Amino acid sequence: MAQPVFYDPRRSRWKRLRTLLDIIGVVLTGVIVVFVYTAIRSEPLPKPFLQFQKHPYRALKESEREKARERRKLLVRRTHRRTRISPSQLELNADEGIRAAYFVPWDAASFSSLREYARQIDLLFPEWLHMLNPDGRIQGVDEQITDPVKKFFAVIQNGAIRPVDDKVMPFLKSEETGTEVFPLVNNFDGVNWIDIAKFLRNPEARSEFRREISIFLASDKFGGLMVDF
Repeated sequence: MAQPVFYDPRRSRWKRLRTLLDIIGVVLTGVIVVFVYTAIRSEPLPKPFLQFQKHPYRALKESEREKARERRKLLVRRTHRRTRISPSQLELNADEGIRAAYFVPWDAASFSSLREYARQIDLLFPEWLHMLNPDGRIQGVDEQITDPVKKFFAVIQNGAIRPVDDKVMPFLKSEETGTEVFPLVNNFDGVNWIDIAKFLRNPEARSEFRREISIFLASDKFGGLMVDF
């Protein structure tokens, strides 16, 4: 009768395997001991060859901040208009250039750009007002609502003004940029341009439009109105 292939009555293979396992166990134990010893021993790492430069950073004092702001203003004046006349009063196509910019409240990057370049902007046209109905009443957009469809509201409510923006004017005043603001009114609802032929043909609607615009422009230091119909 043939014997099994792995039949080993003297257990010689098991002795060799046991010896190999003992050697592996001793080696692994040694590696673990060395690793634990190295981890516990707090030997400081060698310093890099590069020398560290000490930077004398410190907080600026209020007087130093004021000087820095004045230097920025002076730099802008050197590269911008030379006179202190209001930008809207300057003669066009003269030696001094006029820089105008648009602002849209529905894009966060627009306000970031305004903060960065405000001192270089003479005229600002913020898209705040909309003429969408034939009754002549101006509307604003509620930017707090993230719905893709814009939510409009009446700017003049019971003779009072509902704010259309709470960032632009406070920022320009605090920075004293000298920028003149001309609120922009258009007939765009965010998707389509609205036909305002009925509004233009209606004297009462035009009168209501002028009345509400006058109330809005008198609410702050605005330079005028930008009409984009």
